[in-house]
Amino acid sequence: MIIFFIFSSLNRTQVKNKVEDLVREQIQATAGILKADMAHFLGEDYSAEDIFGHYSREKNIYYMALLDEKKQILAWRSRFEGYLPLSIETAEEKESWIIDSPAGKIFNFFSSFSTRDSKTYFLYLGYSLNDLEIMIAHSRNNFFAIFALFCTAGIVFFIGLYFLQNRYLANKREVAKHKEEKERYREISAFTSGVAHEIKNPLNSLSLLFETLHKKVPPSLHEETSLGKAEIQKIAKIIDQFSASLKPFKLNKKTFLFKDLVREAWNSLSQETQSKAVDLRYSQNSPVELYADVRLINQALYNLLRNALEATDAGHIFVHAVRQKKKVKITIKDQGIGIPEQDHENIFTPFFSRKKKGMGIGLFLTKKIIETHEGEIKVESSSGEGTTFSIIIPEV
Repeated sequence: MIIFFIFSSLNRTQVKNKVEDLVREQIQATAGILKADMAHFLGEDYSAEDIFGHYSREKNIYYMALLDEKKQILAWRSRFEGYLPLSIETAEEKESWIIDSPAGKIFNFFSSFSTRDSKTYFLYLGYSLNDLEIMIAHSRNNFFAIFALFCTAGIVFFIGLYFLQNRYLANKREVAKHKEEKERYREISAFTSGVAHEIKNPLNSLSLLFETLHKKVPPSLHEETSLGKAEIQKIAKIIDQFSASLKPFKLNKKTFLFKDLVREAWNSLSQETQSKAVDLRYSQNSPVELYADVRLINQALYNLLRNALEATDAGHIFVHAVRQKKKVKITIKDQGIGIPEQDHENIFTPFFSRKKKGMGIGLFLTKKIIETHEGEIKVESSSGEGTTFSIIIPEV
């Protein structure tokens, strides 16, 4: 912009000088014609006043004067209300010059001519440069307008470039993060598969052993052997959940009403709701349909409702669904204890949990289910102020 400003200023100065040279040449040519005409009229014994009356209507001639050989004024006309800005000393030094006046810049021209009888006269012209000044002012205004437009375009361009760069870097970080997560999940999956394979065989043997013991021990020990077998089954179930959570989902999509799925997921929590004064409040702007895997969406919704229920001792859990173009936005809001801000980035990480009985895979599975449906999930929460999960998922 600085280079543009400098070069434009130099260019305008150069153009102004060129135009002034052209005006000077034009005035010299005009003066030459006037002197030839005046020499003719003076040779025909026309008076100076009569001659000036012939040229008094010239638009750009601001003032003019006819002087004799002693440089005494014979006749003159001026638009300066009776004022003729003639300096004989200046006229003797140079033929042309420019003066500033209340009417703008005036180009002065002073030169001699002779009649047929060899008498010498002097012609003094004041030529208005108002048109030139208007053109220069117009050029200057255009320059500042173009410069302002150029600056604005440059600023908008660099702001846009800045945001595009930030967006590119954010996307790059996001891609790197997803790549890192996939690599970590791959490692965890391989580790979990290996652990599951190594542990489940001994667990099966233990389960058979407890079943045999259950048949051989006295009835008084049946409760202990049954408890031992149940604990082994519980361990096996946990291992199966770990393995299943790290495998890719295969979607079996169909169309269903979201309201029915909310009711089904809440009914699945009937045992937990009996011990708390918490109720569910569902709202929608119009019937909302989803084209998705019913089982997986039900699992994700169940996980979120269970978390909300566990965090809320009394109050309401709000579920709201609304259409947004070709997507559905689902919000699940509770009035519970909230999530500390420092945990927001970790709650979707597998095996992260601050619950005493939590395994830390519920929200991880929920996020994975939503993303498998090409959706996204976000959380807003503060300690003591409840939690809101927002899900955006394609409608069909």
